[in-house]
Amino acid sequence: MDSREAAERESILRSATRLFSALGYDGTSIAQIADTAGLDAERLTTYFPTKRRLYLDVMGRAHRFLADVIEARAKELLAAPPEQRAEALHRFVDGYIDLVADHPEVPALWAHRWLSDACDIGDPDSHNAQPLAQFAVDSMTAMAEAAGADPLYTTYTMIWCIHGFTLSGVLDGSGERHGVHDVRQLRRFRAHMHQLLERELRLPSPP
Repeated sequence: MDSREAAERESILRSATRLFSALGYDGTSIAQIADTAGLDAERLTTYFPTKRRLYLDVMGRAHRFLADVIEARAKELLAAPPEQRAEALHRFVDGYIDLVADHPEVPALWAHRWLSDACDIGDPDSHNAQPLAQFAVDSMTAMAEAAGADPLYTTYTMIWCIHGFTLSGVLDGSGERHGVHDVRQLRRFRAHMHQLLERELRLPSPP
């Protein structure tokens, strides 16, 4: 693949990611993706013969972003001695927040799937998401069980909260919406997530 072809392929992936995250797989057509990428549909299909194939590549890229953070942070949490678990948990939370703040398309893509978008395509869930989510749950299990908490729902509470804040932010007293691009609100949200999970897992706050 020469540099022109590589650039075109990347443009297609970026355009598809933007449209799938905004409109969902079911609401996006190959023609829309081609138009956004500045190509005709025939040219697009030389790289991705079907919309399904393109979607799987987009979701695969999103999965790699998640895997890079979750695998490293979960391993660190599993290896942390009891007195360092709170700090390791904070790094897990912060790493996840940083990821979705830098790549808001990741929670947006998964929000569509949670609402049954692309329900005929099971591969991203069975081959990618479930094993990665289970690894995150496993990293929380010892702490959760010691605190009498449910490790599955503790992990998903973290995921749901972070995805929700990234996608919708919060409304202030005047009705203005603030999210991950508001430095003050992002700092407050981090502190809230640290406190929420510390209390759920009965961990002391790190110094």
